[in-house]
This record gives sequence, structure tokens and C-alpha cells, in this order.
Amino acid sequence: MKKRCIAILDCEVGEIIAQKVVSKYGTTIVVENTTINSYIKNKLIAFKADYIWIYGIGKGESIKFKDDHLKQLKQSYQKNVLEIKELLNNLAKGTNVSIEKINQISNSIYEPINNEYHVVQCLNELKSVDKNTFTHSINVSLYAMLLGKWLLLPESKIIDLIQAALLHDVGKTKISNSILNKKGKLEFEEFEEMKNHPIYSFEIIKNIDGLSMESKEAILMHHERENKSGYPRGVSGSEMNICSKIIAFTNYYDSITSEKTYRKKINPFESFQLIQSQVITNFDMHIVNTFLSNIAACYIGSKVLLSNGQTGEIVYVPPRAITRPIICINSEYKDLSKESDLNIVSML
Repeated sequence: MKKRCIAILDCEVGEIIAQKVVSKYGTTIVVENTTINSYIKNKLIAFKADYIWIYGIGKGESIKFKDDHLKQLKQSYQKNVLEIKELLNNLAKGTNVSIEKINQISNSIYEPINNEYHVVQCLNELKSVDKNTFTHSINVSLYAMLLGKWLLLPESKIIDLIQAALLHDVGKTKISNSILNKKGKLEFEEFEEMKNHPIYSFEIIKNIDGLSMESKEAILMHHERENKSGYPRGVSGSEMNICSKIIAFTNYYDSITSEKTYRKKINPFESFQLIQSQVITNFDMHIVNTFLSNIAACYIGSKVLLSNGQTGEIVYVPPRAITRPIICINSEYKDLSKESDLNIVSML
């Protein structure tokens, strides 16, 4: 689709940004595919961003483009869930799986890499529909793909990430359903068995020709932590490759923002607060900060329920206060960084 560069003052509400806008310090202000609202336009003017790239289509066509693209992404997501379900079940049964089949799925996931805003919107709408290992694998692969892009990793490394994410939990097929689906805290012996699933995953995939060693290591290490508190081996961050660090974090992020049999999910902005309190000890700080600063901007336009019972729309996420976005409620802006008693309860 054609893009055009225009002056900020000439952009109109409803047009779609075609290229990420960053501050002079490299901080993301608005991500690609964000629909311009009046607040964003004024914010871009305040940031002294003289020009932006937008798609060369009218406002009506912009809405159709967004709707059509989201529809395509949802269809691809649902197809990939079925594909990975078949692949993981075949692996669990000992059936030989070719790298070509894994490549086919990973390439399908990689395809929308330049549409990060739409990818996150798709995840918001679909990830809560089915809460099993297969949807989790697709979710983690999408988050890992985006994070790889935001870290400026080469395409080959991003494909490694996607493939590791797709296969990281195949070992759970060796865990009893009574443990996997248990409501409430696992007993000591049950948790010890659960901690073996990365080893089971590695044993299942270690002989797949064409799967990179970095992907295989990431599968084995996706529950390891920077401070050696993870499992199964309790290694430190210095012993983890970048793929392992990324899969460990994106696996955690999808887990806490998804509903489980033993607890409710938390919304993304609650997760940002939780992650920021843990980043120093559990995860690589550069990886986490890169993820948070970029994904936070992808929630612009999302509808939310607030703690006072009102609903509103996120119109902007301040780069330096990503846990407290700007909400539009009945044409009135609420800056949550200045409303300490007002919080986001859930995404709508």
C-alpha cells in the first residue's frame, strides 16, 4: 500500500500512521498502523515531529483497511492454532515432523511483522477465546516476533524465536491433565513434575534437523531466570542466549495476561506494573524495557473499563508513564498519572 509523507499540521483525525514515530531520544511515540486521533495529533505537534508517514488512502478507506487486515490476521491466527495443534500432537506421538512444516507455520506468523499494532489488537481480541497450550504457543510466537523486531534482530534470528515459541511447551503433552488443569496450588510433587516439561520439550525436539541450536536451547531454558531462580537447571542470565531470554520473558508475559484454571488474568497495564517490579532480578532489563515501551503504544485505541465503572478509550500512552495512559471518557481526557484513585480494571 502506498505511503506518503505529510506535515503534522496537515494530517487528519482517522488517517493511519504508516511508519513508527519516535522522539529525538529514540522513544516510541506512536507505532505504525495507529489511527490518528486529536490527542495524538496535538502530542506529535508538542513533540515537534514536523512530518509523519501515513497511508495514501482516505479516512473511509483507512477504516476498511484496518477492518480487513484484522479479519485476515484473525483467520491466520485460528488456522495456525489448528496447525500447531496437529504438529505438537504428532511430535508427542513420536511421529517425524519435517522442518518444512515448522517453517510453513513460522513464516505465516512472521508475515505480518510490520503490522505490530494490528497484531496486538488481534491478540487482545482472540487470546482469551481458547486458553490451551496451542493458543499459548501462537501467542508467545507473536510476542517473540514483535520483540525480535523491536530489538532490531535479523530475520533469521526472529524465525528462530518464532520456532522456539511454537515448540517450547510440547513437553506438556507428557504431563498429566490432572496436573495441567488443576485448580489451585500444585502439591510439591506435582510442581516438581511440572518443572520437567522444558526437559520433555527438549527431548522431543532435539533431533529435528534444521531447527537451530539457539531455538533448541530457548525451548530448554524458557523457564530460567536472570538470578538463577528458574528451572529446570537454575542457570543464570549469563548462560542464556538472547533467544532464551526473549522466550522466557514472552512466555511469562502471555501467561500473566491470560486466564488460567488457577487464577484470573490481569490486564496489560497491571502486567506492566508487575513486570517493572521484577525486571531487575528475573529478566534481562534491556529486553523487557524494549518490549514494554513498544507494546504499550500498541494499546492506543483500545476500549477499557475503569475502576469508577466508566468506559473509555486509550488515546495515548506516555513513554515515561506506560502504566498510566490517557483515557478519553465522553470527550473528556483523563490522565491516569494524575488520577491516583482511578485504574484500568479490564480491556473491552
